[in-house]
Amino acid sequence: MKRAIIIAKGRVQRVGYRDLIADRAMDLGVVGFVENQPDGTVKIVVEGEDEILEEFVRKAHPEDDPMIRITLVDVNYEKVTGEFEHFKIKRGRSEEETAERLDTAAKSLKVLIETTAMMNGNLGNKIDAGREENKQGFTTLIEKQDQMLGKQDVMIEKQGQTLTIIKSGVNEMRESREENKTLLLDFHHDTIQKFDNLDAKYGKIAENMEGILEELKEERKEYRESIERLVNAIIESRKEK
Repeated sequence: MKRAIIIAKGRVQRVGYRDLIADRAMDLGVVGFVENQPDGTVKIVVEGEDEILEEFVRKAHPEDDPMIRITLVDVNYEKVTGEFEHFKIKRGRSEEETAERLDTAAKSLKVLIETTAMMNGNLGNKIDAGREENKQGFTTLIEKQDQMLGKQDVMIEKQGQTLTIIKSGVNEMRESREENKTLLLDFHHDTIQKFDNLDAKYGKIAENMEGILEELKEERKEYRESIERLVNAIIESRKEK
């Protein structure tokens, strides 16, 4: 363990610096005190383990507080005396402490007002930027919708052309089908007529053939009878001899 004597210079009085140091001392578990000095500095005397004490020294120089502005921190190390049981704020006279509290509150209020104004300004800028962005986005959206409508018109026109072509093709198919139907009917009638003619011709041929066959039968019969008479005559002449 060791003791550190710290002198913080800058804007460190009437800005709540002692309260901040006391909170950090309690968080780290070190003991000692902090008090304002007549020359406007703040003195801190603290005892604790080496590593913890080094961390405390680092945190004694805050950079994220808008009211506190430290320009220099002097640190000297000494032997531990063990005289402290806890960490405390050594305060001055009551009127001085009251004045410091009021000054701290006033400065805190000022910082709050400035921060709020800055936030409102940033918010206003963001709102304006958002409005402009929304306006641009809306304009872009309308342009895209117009482009889409234009494309839809082109598609509708192409669909109309396609339907016209299809309708024309259907009409041509209907006309072709009617023509084919007429041709088939004509072919049917011609075929029937040709078959009728063939039937008539073959009917006459058949009749002629039947006549010829009858004549052949008669001639064959007469020829057979002549042969038989000739054979009988030959037989009879031999018998007489």
